Amino acid sequence: MERQSYFRRVVVPVLFLLGAMILSTLVYDLSRGVEHPVIHQILAHAGAIFMFSSIWLGALFANTMAFFRGAGFGERMLVCLATPLVWCLKILSGFIGIYSGGEFFFLLLHHFIIGCPLVAMLCMGISEIWCRLIARKGHGHRSIRIFALNNSLLLLLSLVLVTLMLWNGGHSYYYLYMDAYSRLFL
Repeated sequence: MERQSYFRRVVVPVLFLLGAMILSTLVYDLSRGVEHPVIHQILAHAGAIFMFSSIWLGALFANTMAFFRGAGFGERMLVCLATPLVWCLKILSGFIGIYSGGEFFFLLLHHFIIGCPLVAMLCMGISEIWCRLIARKGHGHRSIRIFALNNSLLLLLSLVLVTLMLWNGGHSYYYLYMDAYSRLFL
């Protein structure tokens, strides 16, 4: 694989996902003003599907783009986490001034905030495997290990953390979070 410029291997995949997130969010938000019920439903559902795909599953696509453009592991991690972190900052910005500094910091552990980057890392781990399989078989790069230490640890750690967060339908983590919040701030 040829190592392309930083712009092509990092910036383009990030802009692709951020653009998809922004465009789908705008379509979803604009659908509220559409009075025709069928057109409203089409726009709302299409916006929601692409918003979910770009924010929660976008690392599958972004990592693949960055991998085959020669991005290193750290660069691919940046590419995969950029959109989820921008989305998290957008969500957290709505809470500025409502909570104290400690409570606001504690919001970083909320399952909607911490879950998004964790799912992105899980998607990156999955994408790493198929990218390495394709590069090894399709492009003839026999030196590429399918289960290297960095991508294996990423996949294992993110899978364990996402599973723990979703355990019992997510209720266990939510109640743990709320119990900790009430003990610390109430």
